[in-house]
Amino acid sequence: MADKLIKVNLSNVDCRNIYFVNNDELFGGKDITKSPTYINREYKLVLRVTYVNHSNARTQTKKTFSFSKKVTFLQALKEVSSAREVLLTKLKEGVHKDIKLTIPTLKEAWTEFMMMKKNQLSDNTLVSYDSFVKKWILSKQKLAKTPIDRVTTKSLQFIVNEILDMGKSPRTAKSVKETLRPVFKLYVLNGLLLTNPADLIQIPKFDNEVVIELSDDKIKKLYDLLYNYPIEPFKSMFIWLSHGRRLNEILSLEWTDINLDNNTYTIQFKNNKVRKQMTYSLSQELRHTLNQLGIKEKGYIFHALTDTNKKMNKGTIRNHWEKVLVQLGTRIRMHDLRHLIGGTLVSNGKTLEQVASVLGHTSTSVTRRYSKVRQEVAAESLEDFFGRVR
Repeated sequence: MADKLIKVNLSNVDCRNIYFVNNDELFGGKDITKSPTYINREYKLVLRVTYVNHSNARTQTKKTFSFSKKVTFLQALKEVSSAREVLLTKLKEGVHKDIKLTIPTLKEAWTEFMMMKKNQLSDNTLVSYDSFVKKWILSKQKLAKTPIDRVTTKSLQFIVNEILDMGKSPRTAKSVKETLRPVFKLYVLNGLLLTNPADLIQIPKFDNEVVIELSDDKIKKLYDLLYNYPIEPFKSMFIWLSHGRRLNEILSLEWTDINLDNNTYTIQFKNNKVRKQMTYSLSQELRHTLNQLGIKEKGYIFHALTDTNKKMNKGTIRNHWEKVLVQLGTRIRMHDLRHLIGGTLVSNGKTLEQVASVLGHTSTSVTRRYSKVRQEVAAESLEDFFGRVR
């Protein structure tokens, strides 16, 4: 008897041609539009792929994936989605049965993985991941040229230990595991690997919570320095940073992202770490910065000093940040402004949803709970924050 399939149709995951095997009619209706966190039994997902060649001839294939009840539904969907390109490649090559594929080297596997993630992660995140892997992992020429089925946990653990021996933080060492695990997982899914060598990498336990300990007087001095910085456009950039935005987000802002009629601004998905379009309210301070810079119809708001058609280089603003730190007498990063806002809001009783709305944090499990009130909650929370520190 043929399996009963029901279409998976969630808005926050790439569910193209993914079906749930619904033999016991766990889900009603024509499709699954609301994701459960866990399914209380083993379950299967079916991925169908169609390839249309230059002559418009259609070739189809499908693959069934089995999951235990310990795997969340969203994680299962992501794993199936990540296998789509591999299945499509088989179709393009005219191969639809189990075949022996050419096993790539670790360097080749990383290049392929980055291509697959091109439209899923922001450009800034991609550059960050790529730079890290090339610096710490692919710089080991012997390992880079090793076929992925011969890469061992021991060889990866050696890199982690080397990073720790150099005095780098456990958080840096953990990035080896976090960047490579999804690469190997792709090949586990398509049958080239039996196990994931990155899964067993051992990382020392460490406190991942970021705490910025500044007295109220220091915080007020910091914001006084930022809001009274004597040089534009850096004063305006500091004000945007103090509203919880990431540096790359404000450097990528264009005048077309500003809606003065609705009093909002939008961080485009391609410039956002979470790869989602995020819209926020313009505070009076932010609107004032736009007026100070001179409102335009198009182009980057914070463009390069020597070329208005290019983004400003991060190093340019960091030079001015150093001048602020000299006057403050304390070493903190620009990114710590986000942690400072988050910690202050939480300590003053704001919910995690409110903090997430200010900082642009999101996840598939909480996005729907606060997305509709993001603009209003963010504006209210920021007003309370600035009331304390300014």
